[in-house]
Amino acid sequence: MIVKGYQGNVYAKKSQELAFRGIYVFNYLCVGCREHIEWAYNKMLENFSRGKNIANKEHLEMMLILSGKRQIKDAIALCSSEGSENIVAISAEDFELSLPRNDKIINFNEKKLKHLKITPWRNKDCEMFFENSAMLELER
Repeated sequence: MIVKGYQGNVYAKKSQELAFRGIYVFNYLCVGCREHIEWAYNKMLENFSRGKNIANKEHLEMMLILSGKRQIKDAIALCSSEGSENIVAISAEDFELSLPRNDKIINFNEKKLKHLKITPWRNKDCEMFFENSAMLELER
């Protein structure tokens, strides 16, 4: 799987077109780190194959997983690429978007914890995002 960071944003309609092609784009603040989005991607595939998905579209299911939210509208509000400073994109196959590339935005930072309202109770690192996402899995 391929994960890339880009400066700028993608409007909702373009995001949906990309999703139809198997390229999923999200507000970078919802992506704790590279491992987090890779895990969310694999979890989305697993949920659909087992019939355990909440959303009926892959990119929406990934938003639920990345945000740890159960309501699609809440996940969209947090993870939509529209209006975000930067985006992270993931796909099974290589791709390019017409935005400046910056893979550093994929890395963990504390601003991302604040965006998802995750209160660190231990080390401030990417592990906190997995725990946030796992809470959704426990509720399924």
